[in-house]
Amino acid sequence: AVIVLSFSAAYGQDKTAGTAIDEIAKAIVAKEQALYETVAKQDKASFQSLTVPNGTWTTSSGFVEMRLLVGDLGVFRISKFAIVNPHVSQLDDDSALVIYVRTGEGTFGEQPFAPTALASTVWVKRDGSWRAIHHQETDLIK
Repeated sequence: AVIVLSFSAAYGQDKTAGTAIDEIAKAIVAKEQALYETVAKQDKASFQSLTVPNGTWTTSSGFVEMRLLVGDLGVFRISKFAIVNPHVSQLDDDSALVIYVRTGEGTFGEQPFAPTALASTVWVKRDGSWRAIHHQETDLIK
């Protein structure tokens, strides 16, 4: 009976931990979706609420701090996008990495971006909210 009780307790703890991680992963993927939507809509206030000001966004011309990019969201023209096959790795209690394939259509600074890219964003918890601190994409060429 003691052995069965021990296994039951251990299984219950693992299931609870797994559930918490799954909830964080869902929250991070939802935040990533919201971040892309704010860029597509050029919604500066929402972009600022989802990012760390001194974080970076990698563009074809280099790294841009989020606080500077917010004023230039008009350089993005995103007509459609999708987040495909996202994977979230929790780095610690207050940080996580999401990686996925970004598909879509649009331009950055009048240049079309690849219809498919590998993308990743590092999310950190600040003042109780998950915020993007670094985003990058690598074009996939056929």
